[in-house]
Amino acid sequence: MVREIYEQPQTLASGIEHYFSPGLRDETVAEFRLTATEIAEVRRIRIVASGSSRFAGLYGEYVLERLGGIPVEVDYSSQYCYREPVTEPGELTVLLTQSGTTADTILAQREAKSKGAKTVVICNVRNAPITQEADGVIYTHAGKEMAVAATKSFTGQLLALFALSLYFGELRGAIAGDRLRQLRAELDRLPANVERALGCRQAAHAAADHFRSAVAWMILGRDISYPIALETALKLKETSYIYAEGYPTGEVKHGPTALADSHLPVFMIATHQAQEKMSVLRYEKSVAILGELTQKGTPAIATVTEGDPLLDKICFATFPVPATSSLLSPILEVIPSQLLAYELAVTRGLNVDQPRNLSKSVIVE
Repeated sequence: MVREIYEQPQTLASGIEHYFSPGLRDETVAEFRLTATEIAEVRRIRIVASGSSRFAGLYGEYVLERLGGIPVEVDYSSQYCYREPVTEPGELTVLLTQSGTTADTILAQREAKSKGAKTVVICNVRNAPITQEADGVIYTHAGKEMAVAATKSFTGQLLALFALSLYFGELRGAIAGDRLRQLRAELDRLPANVERALGCRQAAHAAADHFRSAVAWMILGRDISYPIALETALKLKETSYIYAEGYPTGEVKHGPTALADSHLPVFMIATHQAQEKMSVLRYEKSVAILGELTQKGTPAIATVTEGDPLLDKICFATFPVPATSSLLSPILEVIPSQLLAYELAVTRGLNVDQPRNLSKSVIVE
């Protein structure tokens, strides 16, 4: 698992090359197979996935709506076939699966096709079963992933969804040229930024050692960071057998604050982009909430933007990641989460690569 965590600068660089370098981009577009006319006719996108892939899909909801200007809904694969979903003309179903053999997601794909939707699969395995039935495919180019817990395949999915959002926004005229160039520049810096984010491993180890006896965690993330809070909670469950729950930061006062005490560590994702007013506003509100929780005796750790010392005063540990566009920040924010999950599992003497009761691919419902 730790090897695959550290491979992410390279796997993301490979994905960026395939999605944006002239020759490989043509190959990616050919595999996607939807024409510019078909993309212009898309009126709604439904993302369907399970586990970590669903949390990637929730990230996709934010970037596709903000860059592509298209309403998006995210479904569980296991729920999709049984709730009699209404599919409308102009709907595109995007299915995420790392292995391409996830039974629930394959059945959801068939259900969507039977209702007349076009289907596009985001997958890490070339020529996997689900890709054979898709109208189009986007490969994540993360390479073979051996550990059960998704790390590099997850960030590969985030990157693929970001690239898809840029592609839709560009073709539909939803992104101004200046903003497109700015986002592309941020994307080119992404592998180096992930490399820097990996520098928080020592802090993750210290936090894992300090909180090794905690039996539950609360993970908080606001707006586009909320899917990363959910993914962090899942990683702690998978690798360390710790009950963890991801919550939108602003929802804490609507019930969860009753749990606040010295026995429940809180991990808050609290990055911000100084040039984005909404990002700063979200950050300020998040810091205020974390301050209230720590005043109640709740121990806290946080992922923060490099150069931000504010939360050092109230947190046991902070994990700095480089500043970037808020639309790309989740790819950096998940790095400390992966390292914390790994270090907790190792500290607790667990088999981090092959957790109990889990398999890499769920091939039955």
